[in-house]
Amino acid sequence: MTTSSSKKKTGGNTPPHRPLFHAFLIVLFLFLALGLAAALAIVFAPVDLTVEEDGYTLSFLFHKESALYADLAEIALLDESYTSERIKSYGGISKDFGTYVNDAYGEHFRLTFSENRHNYILLRKKDGSVTVFNQKSYDATAALYEALAEKTAAQG
Repeated sequence: MTTSSSKKKTGGNTPPHRPLFHAFLIVLFLFLALGLAAALAIVFAPVDLTVEEDGYTLSFLFHKESALYADLAEIALLDESYTSERIKSYGGISKDFGTYVNDAYGEHFRLTFSENRHNYILLRKKDGSVTVFNQKSYDATAALYEALAEKTAAQG
């Protein structure tokens, strides 16, 4: 007479069930996926600069600033001698942005393309805040500076 056992037989090669290890792998994968998504967002996020008749708007990711040309105390085209140190910033493959500091301009916001290290536009507002930015190429930055300088002179 044969009887069937209700007990499950486990093979000798079955790994033990480790729920904490699996949870760790899931969390690790999620962090890696979020990090990759954030990096791709920064690399491919557009820099939008709108030059209007009475002012400009600069926006990138979560940073947006607008000003009237009448509120600008200084506009300058800087060359490759411009340097600054990072305070709270991101320096990446395609863009550098965040809060920087140097002796000439103090603490300021910087949004620059990594492929253009030759010229930058400086905007200093009458309230003392400073923004430094550029375009992907030397020529595009120079042309944008000319447009901003022309608009600023027309308002002054």
